[in-house]
Amino acid sequence: MKYIKYFETIEEYESWMKVEENAEEVYQSEEKILVDGVIISHTYKEEEI
Repeated sequence: MKYIKYFETIEEYESWMKVEENAEEVYQSEEKILVDGVIISHTYKEEEI
């Protein structure tokens, strides 16, 4: 399994995700992030109107 980033703590992850460029990369790539042994997956999909 491929990860963008690995974080030791949820606080490190939250701090990193507050940077807009980092958050955009995560949502657009849909790759996994490992935070303190927990895999986090983000999905970005635009709503169709």
